[in-house]
Amino acid sequence: MSSSQPPTGMLSYPDRSTRLMLVGLFQVLLGGLCALFAAMMVAVSMMGPVAQAQQGQPMNRQAMVFGLVFYLPLAVGFTWVGMGLIRARRWAWTLTVVLSWMWLVMGVIGFAAFWLVMASSSFRAVADQGKLPPGAVAGMQVFTGAFMGCFYVVLPGTLLLLCQRDSVRATCERRDPKIPWTDRAPMPVLALSLFLAFSALSMVSLMGYGVMPILGFLISGVAGKAVILLIALALACLAWGVYRLRPAAWWGTLALLILGTLNAVIMFATTGMMSMYEKMDMPADQLEIIRKSGMVESMARWGPWMGLGGGIVWLGYLLYVRRYFIASGKERAA
Repeated sequence: MSSSQPPTGMLSYPDRSTRLMLVGLFQVLLGGLCALFAAMMVAVSMMGPVAQAQQGQPMNRQAMVFGLVFYLPLAVGFTWVGMGLIRARRWAWTLTVVLSWMWLVMGVIGFAAFWLVMASSSFRAVADQGKLPPGAVAGMQVFTGAFMGCFYVVLPGTLLLLCQRDSVRATCERRDPKIPWTDRAPMPVLALSLFLAFSALSMVSLMGYGVMPILGFLISGVAGKAVILLIALALACLAWGVYRLRPAAWWGTLALLILGTLNAVIMFATTGMMSMYEKMDMPADQLEIIRKSGMVESMARWGPWMGLGGGIVWLGYLLYVRRYFIASGKERAA
């Protein structure tokens, strides 16, 4: 991810307006796809009570809330950025590059984690549940691998390949010379701020479950929702402070990272994942699938190491961007 100043000699670069328009249209289509997924969540939530009442099962409304909170912001975000890219806006170019890098890095990590830790147990559970022949399971593995590879790696990689070029950036700067809000912070800092904001939104989506593991203990009910809300507010404040290059926000993010890493390691090592799922009021059939899949055992074995490894990676990134906060602090003190 580049944090350099805008390239000089913009007039020497060819115009990339057509490319910007095509990439923008593609992002608008992605936004429409996310909106369709959100609408499907609503439809399932409306039809679910009837079907589940016939089977004597409670409605799992929390999953629907989680899906809506996840897909609706994606739909709005893709459409908003795509329309900006069609108009060759500088903020849209910056967001496309920053978010594509975030998407790619987290996608590669998620793709590798799934196939190394959860894939074998998940497919085995599906095969046992549906009594599927080995050929069908192999086909599911190929389809899942291709889909995840395209969504997590190929799509963000393609966006970066098309957009992260000086000629594309120069086209946006020629057509939109005014400095936007995205350029008021270095791109690595903007990425950290957006990640904190997305984390706050993710915490809000967990309000429907109302269950939060804290250092080996499960806090649920009203207390759990209050803890989740406090964490979401803290993340939102840190996101704003990081964007404004406040040194205190960097230290706050470091403290939250250390606590979060410690909490993740303890959660996977000591807290029963099934206990947490049960407190989330998940349907009995879903709990049974989780029990048979072996996912809980896999996460208990690999989860602490994954949490520790993720914390180390994020610590390295925080140390990398610290120089921007040091320079900002010196400017304020001068």
